[in-house]
Formats: sequence, C-alpha cells, structure tokens
Amino acid sequence: MLYFIFGIWSGMLGFSMSLIIRLELGMSGNLIG
Repeated sequence: MLYFIFGIWSGMLGFSMSLIIRLELGMSGNLIG
C-alpha cells in the first residue's frame, strides 16, 4: 500500500514538473519568437 501511494505521488510529481517545464519553454518561445 505504501509503495502504491509513493508510486502515485512520484508519478504526479513528475507529470507536474514536465508540465511546468513545457509551459516555461512555451512562454520563452513566444517571448523570443
């Protein structure tokens, strides 16, 4: 059960981090070009 919760937490954390990185790249791309 603990591994299951940790897996969900790490998955959501990685997804949110990748989403933030994509947003940052999109914003910088729009600002540059």
